[in-house]
Amino acid sequence: MLTDTKLRNLKPRDKLYKVNDREGLYVGVASENG
Repeated sequence: MLTDTKLRNLKPRDKLYKVNDREGLYVGVASENG
């Protein structure tokens, strides 16, 4: 499950990556330059 704490602790990487929850929702995380 994507919690507030988990989302706030996600760090950018060189390439876009996705973090999924159990219900099929995902969040894409990218660097400010990407």
